[in-house]
Amino acid sequence: MAEVRLRGIRKSYGPVQVFDNFALDIRDGELLCLLGPSGSGKSTLIRLIAGLEPLEAGSIFIGPRDVTALEPRHRHIGMTFQGYALYPHLSVRRNLSYPLQVRKIADAEIARRVTSTAAQLGIGHLLDRRIRQISGGEQQRVAIGRAIIQEPELYLLDEPISNLDASLRESVRGELRRLQQTLGATMVMVTHDQMDALAVADRIAVLQQGKLQQIGTPRDLYRRPANLFVARFIGRLRMNFLSGRVAEGEGGAPMLHGDGFSLALPVEIARRLDSARGEIVVGFRPEAVEILPTQVAGAISVVAAGELFHGEQTIELFDRGEEQVQAMLAVPLGLKRGSSAWLRPAPDALHFFDRETGERLADKDATREETR
Repeated sequence: MAEVRLRGIRKSYGPVQVFDNFALDIRDGELLCLLGPSGSGKSTLIRLIAGLEPLEAGSIFIGPRDVTALEPRHRHIGMTFQGYALYPHLSVRRNLSYPLQVRKIADAEIARRVTSTAAQLGIGHLLDRRIRQISGGEQQRVAIGRAIIQEPELYLLDEPISNLDASLRESVRGELRRLQQTLGATMVMVTHDQMDALAVADRIAVLQQGKLQQIGTPRDLYRRPANLFVARFIGRLRMNFLSGRVAEGEGGAPMLHGDGFSLALPVEIARRLDSARGEIVVGFRPEAVEILPTQVAGAISVVAAGELFHGEQTIELFDRGEEQVQAMLAVPLGLKRGSSAWLRPAPDALHFFDRETGERLADKDATREETR
């Protein structure tokens, strides 16, 4: 396997510039997810690494080799596309062996690799079936098998499980993670689905409009988002946000004052907000909220707006003026729509952002990267 280094990448499509002086390091043996909304540049980036798109400027290294000027077939990569790119009229065996036959690998070696790859993916019993005769999940395994069988230095997966229905996605995520760890492979996976990325990645690189917003472990991005974009984008449920200003309360205690609320701030947190100018944004996740029937210090007045039942969890919805706030609970409260309630976010679960720049305000743990 090999590390990947991108340096000074520039790429445009006509007047639209996708990347300008972009850089990224992908570690040897890791599964890195490129995550972002449509138009963020993630699929373009993986195609640049593969050599399927020409660079305007910059360099791409796979291991010690500068592959910038090499054709895709000379980059030692295996690639899986969103649509699988399989031959439906051929058998699973023929689909797996095809890339090796093109490279004129000996028949005995092809047979060995087909048997070994099929065993790794649990599709040995399907080798003589045609692609049109197997399920979508099985086709996905065959597509990954076509990449594995080439024994590449680098695996590139472009939305590999986006075509699967919800019932299959969870199991396929586990299989993909197990396979990557078994192979000790360097994999780069493109996805727009943050749950796929959070579940399988060693690290996630979040892109927006060709800019790297943050790179880190799933826990890093969830617990310490670098800016408002990442905070809004990461998490099955969106983070709640309020705007306010830091000021002194009674006895000089630091407070965050906003429209209809005042939150007490620990002194050590207030000291980290010295760099803020003007209003700041405080965020808190739905699972870090206590719902109270009466007003207490540090609580936020809201109005019950309904609930969403998710089986083992219930999402309580609240209105706060024109904003909506969510709280995640194990047991539904059965609040009547329109009734008053108060939310108290956990003080140690608050995230603070500069309203003007969107950047996270410095905290003492910002430089520590957690392990997966």
